[in-house]
Amino acid sequence: MHSAWLVQLRILPIIIVVCFFIAVIIVKNRPSIEHEDSKEFISAAQFIKVKQYSVKPAIKGFGEVRPDILFEAKAEVSGKIVFLHPQLKEGAVFPKETVVIRIEEDDYQSSLQQAQADSNYSIAKLNEIKVTLNNTRVDLNLAKSKLQLAEKEFNRIKELLRKNLASQSDADIKQSEVIKLQQEVQTLNTRLKTLPEQQRSLEASLTSAQAATLSQQRNLERTIIRLPFNARISHLNVENNQYITQGSLLFNAQTTDKVLINAQFPLMKLRILGKGLQEEQSLIRQAFQRDFSNDLLSDLGLSATVKLSEDLDARWRGKVERFNSSIDLKTRTIGLMVSVDQPNAQIVPGRKPPLFDGMYVEATIKGKARPFYVVPRRAMHEGELFIVTQGNKLERRKLKPDLIQGEMVLFEDGLEAGEKVIVSDLFPAIPGMKLSLTEESADQQAIIDWVKQEAKP
Repeated sequence: MHSAWLVQLRILPIIIVVCFFIAVIIVKNRPSIEHEDSKEFISAAQFIKVKQYSVKPAIKGFGEVRPDILFEAKAEVSGKIVFLHPQLKEGAVFPKETVVIRIEEDDYQSSLQQAQADSNYSIAKLNEIKVTLNNTRVDLNLAKSKLQLAEKEFNRIKELLRKNLASQSDADIKQSEVIKLQQEVQTLNTRLKTLPEQQRSLEASLTSAQAATLSQQRNLERTIIRLPFNARISHLNVENNQYITQGSLLFNAQTTDKVLINAQFPLMKLRILGKGLQEEQSLIRQAFQRDFSNDLLSDLGLSATVKLSEDLDARWRGKVERFNSSIDLKTRTIGLMVSVDQPNAQIVPGRKPPLFDGMYVEATIKGKARPFYVVPRRAMHEGELFIVTQGNKLERRKLKPDLIQGEMVLFEDGLEAGEKVIVSDLFPAIPGMKLSLTEESADQQAIIDWVKQEAKP
């Protein structure tokens, strides 16, 4: 056994040498490695060329529909209701000047006749005073003339008496006539002073009687309740033959001619519209200080469209009338009052309902057109645009849109006309990677069509 182990020990070096020679032969006989040039990765992409368009910036707000006029009809006189329009119900619609309620008028008719009689009496007495005044002036002139003649005759008698050519009794008679005429003149002068006072008193009575007549005429007119505008009845508070007192609520009505929406907008969104009004800033300051007309905002290029928040088809053309008086404390938004004229005249059954009080709607406000670079919204990738640089390589440009409007994003700067923007999905998106480009004419045309649509009021 010991001899066998010695034999294995002698063979081991021979085995190692043989293995070494075999390894050398394999290395020398293996084929040489050929190095191939690496091919650059190219990704296919669709693009559009950036262009600048004149676009009306638009912002969206929400609010509830409210009637332009809310009317509380209250009784201006007391009495029993003798007529109630048979259609006078909640929800009923009436044209302007429709007589809906009559109150018993007999008492007011009698009061009117009494006031007219008092007025006529005062007129008659006033005419009588005027005649008396004229006659008194004539009598006074005659009395003064008689007095002058009597004084002349008395002076003549006194001269004759001094010459003993007349008797004392003749002088006394003439003196007595002079005194009587003086008393008559004095009486007529006193009457002329008192008659104007009586005239003024009668004129005051006449004025009072005429005022009472007008008041009773108005009370008589107040027994007839007419609608002051085209109205829808929202609440009825009386019944036929009911006795009502002055000030009692009869019914509530709201106009059907116009509705208002207090649409709420974040202040930052309103700044977008304000950028287009830089040239009119002095006019706007003046308007807010003292002379804010309803047409000012329309003249400044602001227009409005109203639609139901849950229905994309029902739309109404609106008008921006004014700003709300304060900021909403809960939402920190400011309100713009948008009006829609004649909403009931635009009803389309099954498609366009009437605008009822309390409906929740979306209001879109468009400003004055300004230049924007327009890109499809799907071209934005987490705040970045994929731009094609020289050599058809990819640039990832971080840009914040000035406005997101529907399916488009709008930029005032950060892009240049003619730059290529990738509009297709690109994965992976490695900056500097080579691109195989195809121009997307459909997207380009979609932008043109969108700009035309947005140009409408």
